[in-house]
Amino acid sequence: MPGLPAALHRLVLPLTLAAAPALAQEAATAVDPVAAAILQSAASHVAAQDRIAVSWFTSLDHVVDGREKLTRTSSGNALLSRGEGFFAHTDNGTRRREHYYDGGSFHVRNVDENTYAGVLHNGTFETLIDRMRAEYSLVLPVWAVLSNRSRAELVSTATSVAYVGETRVAGRPVHHIALSNYDADWQAWVATDPDAPELVMLVGTNPYAQGWPQYRIYFSDWDFAPEIPPGSFTYLPDETAGRMSWPKVPPGNAGARINQGASQ
Repeated sequence: MPGLPAALHRLVLPLTLAAAPALAQEAATAVDPVAAAILQSAASHVAAQDRIAVSWFTSLDHVVDGREKLTRTSSGNALLSRGEGFFAHTDNGTRRREHYYDGGSFHVRNVDENTYAGVLHNGTFETLIDRMRAEYSLVLPVWAVLSNRSRAELVSTATSVAYVGETRVAGRPVHHIALSNYDADWQAWVATDPDAPELVMLVGTNPYAQGWPQYRIYFSDWDFAPEIPPGSFTYLPDETAGRMSWPKVPPGNAGARINQGASQ
């Protein structure tokens, strides 16, 4: 995610959170236990689910010539069954990608060109995340939200966490929370339903870049009991598909080339 601090990459999508710097500075100088508990509840709720389906829409600001903002958008949907596999479809401008992991192999398909790249991998969703980032600097779509490690990520990087209050997003009652640390400021909106504390929206601001560009991600259609047709996680290329390869990242340069998690 060009221009956003590494701390944000670790959170979403690589998923990233954020907010207006002035709000975070005024609202909090320490960690509010109520706000922190809400964030932990949202992360624990997702981590406890065996099956997850979710859709998202993102927008990312690019500041041109120090003043004009251009906004790029992307969207996608993901399907995860822990211990079984992962699938994601992403639309980033005119580029469409599909990601398949069936517990034994991982493939990324360029839908428009009918090409693909793949590697063998036996392990969990979390070990796949680590390997693809370390060896290929490739970030899986919305991995940080879906990973069962997100409970440790949401609050651990923040030096201040504030509860802003209750509001509505698209008519849905939500908690509004502001967080910040030395590198960044961010915001999160979490559904107020205690039985379904779903993450609804994240907004991130880079306070060190001119124009304060923002990254925004909106989640919808959370489903924790989705139907999964047989073969959903396995990629089978047709006879016309072209095979490509990923260049490995030189040792010590992991993260130098990042495919944006919610948009590749």
